[in-house]
Amino acid sequence: MARWSGKSPVLTARVLSGWALPGAKRVTASLGKQKCCAQVVSANKKEVRVTSKATGAGKVPIRRAEMSTQEMDVIADLINRQYVEHKAWFRCPAPSRVDAGLRLAATGSLEAAVGRYRGFDYHAQASGPEDHLALVVLNGEGTFTRSGEQLRFARGDVILLASGERYMTDMYDFAYALVRISPQTLTALAEEYTGLPPGSMRIESMAPVSRAARARWSRTSAFICCQLLDSPSAGISPIVAKEMTRLAAATVLDVFPSTAMTAADRPGPSRVPPATARRAAAFLEAHAEQPVTVADVAEVAGVTPRSLQYAFRRHYETTVMGYLRQVRLEHAHRQLQAADPAAGATVAAIARRWGWASPASFASTYHRQYGQAPSVTLRT
Repeated sequence: MARWSGKSPVLTARVLSGWALPGAKRVTASLGKQKCCAQVVSANKKEVRVTSKATGAGKVPIRRAEMSTQEMDVIADLINRQYVEHKAWFRCPAPSRVDAGLRLAATGSLEAAVGRYRGFDYHAQASGPEDHLALVVLNGEGTFTRSGEQLRFARGDVILLASGERYMTDMYDFAYALVRISPQTLTALAEEYTGLPPGSMRIESMAPVSRAARARWSRTSAFICCQLLDSPSAGISPIVAKEMTRLAAATVLDVFPSTAMTAADRPGPSRVPPATARRAAAFLEAHAEQPVTVADVAEVAGVTPRSLQYAFRRHYETTVMGYLRQVRLEHAHRQLQAADPAAGATVAAIARRWGWASPASFASTYHRQYGQAPSVTLRT
């Protein structure tokens, strides 16, 4: 006999640690070693693990939490609190086979999560989420429906639930990876790239523009989830955190249809004097170890972010962030030359300090610039 439930109170407080799950019969919280892959699956049992460690000097914390349950109402309450207010209904042919859970990690405004609603059908009417939620379907199938659009999904598909957009969904044996991006981050990047006024930035479809775009978001999501969810570190370089946030936003703008795509045809900004570009470049060189943004540099230079981008392409044949990455690469090169591996210096640690989360990406970039692997520079 199938069991249906319509209980799912609307809860407005977003939480990340110290979850309080209304109606839960048993909730346990623990501080200590993170068990990223641990799962608790037993009848009528819920477990919340919240992790907090010392982050280390100069790092921003990664906040992590994990919950497993066999009670469908509990996972719905958690999604209400953490992501989007909604009314939920369930169909469950075999309650003993229910396996629901969420594992998440966040730093700053960027959040990654993996969730599962296994062994039951999940139907929901949702208000618009506060942030943009970009999903990769890991298992299951179903539909998402918003005004004027219905998207059928299966394993491997990607979906963007836009901030403020109401939707309905039917999910069957669903599992997913999620990256959460603030609308402020996306809007600022769209303005920087295209000059689009903040009030004009809109997501126009839940689906990607092409199969290649779908694969691009899947790779980006996997990278961010790996860095935040699976890293043993409790902290992250502020530069890396800023770069990953920017990567997520830039990929969303590249993958999903929005008004930013058509805004690329807008007329270019007015010309920026060479002295202004030099002042901006000097600011980047002086603040290379800080998580500066294009908006920060544009404010110092007294121009708009888009005008500054045009100026850097004209005078330096690169973007503002491209110039900054080159400056950081030069710093990393000098540090590798001066460092002593016998004292514990590693390529990975130096790469992270200067904004590379992936040692492989750093090694490739370094080799193109200096003609040898960074490990060779460190040893000689």
